[in-house]
Amino acid sequence: MAHWATSFYDFQDSLIHCYSDPIHPFHHERAAEVRAGFGGKTLLELGSGGGQWAVAAALAGYDVTALEYREAGTAQAGKFAAEHGVSVRALTGDFYHADPGGPFDLVCYWDGFGIGTDDEQRALLGRVPGWLNPDGRALIEVYMPYYWAKHAGFTRQATNYTQTYGFDAGGCRFTDTYHAGNGSRTQSLRCYTPADLRLLLQGTGLTLLDSIPGGQYDTDTQTWHPRVSLAECMNWVAVLGREHSI
Repeated sequence: MAHWATSFYDFQDSLIHCYSDPIHPFHHERAAEVRAGFGGKTLLELGSGGGQWAVAAALAGYDVTALEYREAGTAQAGKFAAEHGVSVRALTGDFYHADPGGPFDLVCYWDGFGIGTDDEQRALLGRVPGWLNPDGRALIEVYMPYYWAKHAGFTRQATNYTQTYGFDAGGCRFTDTYHAGNGSRTQSLRCYTPADLRLLLQGTGLTLLDSIPGGQYDTDTQTWHPRVSLAECMNWVAVLGREHSI
């Protein structure tokens, strides 16, 4: 059976254009935050989608390699880079076999960690030390189970689709389902607390240096709060370093 990711992201993009819309101010803000907080010159982005953040990072001064498994996303990244007059090395491949080169000062993975099983996530994490410079850092956005368990069942009705959040308590996975006239697709992403991630990191050569909470969408008031506590956030950023360099 094909993995849900083989069709979900194309289906999602057809409905909300998340990988084909122009670069958003948020992409520039995050690139500026990474630059200010972690510096460095070379950067690898995993799961680069349509390349919006990769191009924003290049505009912020990074030498960017973007790895994306969707050929459409790789092509879009090239278009955005050309439009903005920057160079991005955009590659198509999966995280478990692709060779993106390196080493890099930073490895970033936004909005997608948890796509596979624990064993697959651990295998990916085990590759990261080989992509990092000795004092490099990996920034990985991780879904927080507390938020998603609380908000399971929330439904958003748009003009051309319905979106519903769910939570698989047994597997500790957030589910996100889009229903439209041409069918439905669901993504399922494993959620981890910092304590869970520390267990997952054992034997990978990485250690958790910091846990940075992200924002929260309040489903009652339908408002976005960009910074909340770790217990309240939708996701958080794991700052990882190579064990031997700490």
